[in-house]
Amino acid sequence: MSTFKRTARMCVGGRGYGGPNRIRLPTPTPLSPQPQEWVDLTESEEEDPEELVPDLSEDEQGEEQQEEPLVVQPPVLPSAPSQEKPQEELEDPAVDPEDLDQDLDDGDAPPSDDDEDDDEAGPVVITTHRWFDNPLPVPRMLRETLEMLHYDQPWITYVGTRYRHPVLHDDWDMTVEISIQDEFGSRRDIYVRHAPTRRNSYEAAISDAAREVLMTLCHTHRDYMAITSCRYYPYRSAERLDAWITNPEAEQNPRLESTIDYLATLNTDYNAALDELDMVRYKNRKLRA
Repeated sequence: MSTFKRTARMCVGGRGYGGPNRIRLPTPTPLSPQPQEWVDLTESEEEDPEELVPDLSEDEQGEEQQEEPLVVQPPVLPSAPSQEKPQEELEDPAVDPEDLDQDLDDGDAPPSDDDEDDDEAGPVVITTHRWFDNPLPVPRMLRETLEMLHYDQPWITYVGTRYRHPVLHDDWDMTVEISIQDEFGSRRDIYVRHAPTRRNSYEAAISDAAREVLMTLCHTHRDYMAITSCRYYPYRSAERLDAWITNPEAEQNPRLESTIDYLATLNTDYNAALDELDMVRYKNRKLRA
């Protein structure tokens, strides 16, 4: 008995020694790129771009359609606030500098929230000024009187101290210094008098200081002044406020006598007014300090 060797083999499809029947599948063919489809997509994007937009609901489409148009409107100018607008929404009006200056001229301080003191508004600036002689009427009469009293080439210097306050008016404190040349060639002071009170202008302060020296000179040298043209100048002592005027005895003229009495009374009242003004200014400075 001969022996046969069988070899196993596989068969694709059909019956054979490879085993049971198997289904023969078709050989898969590789997918090739389809350029036509890409071309169609490109053409569809160019021809109909709306196909690329995702589908939205009707409400969302309505919202998108409202946002698409861009309307450029001209700028609207702000209108003036009406009277019906609440007071809180109205802006505070700016302070007019002219109104502020007018309030200062009337003597009223500028409005402040905390009612601060005057010193907190700013410091007081103090400056010193000098005048060598002055053409005002009273300083001119003072120089003429010194020359009649044989004071050769007197040096008359008016030294003014100016107090500049940021809110109130300026104050001038005036002093007159009169010096002459002695036998050694140096200068010697013969009169140093202060004005009775501070004034708002340097002209008024100079006149008051010169008037104080003039009335004192006429009182000190009244016997000698009786034979000069300055004999009718009012005079008074430094300790009193009463002013006097020499009455001409040679002329019996009632009008002249009444005029002289009236001038003497005016000078007395003026001296009292300056003294009272100085007291008021002093109290005012103490209250502001």
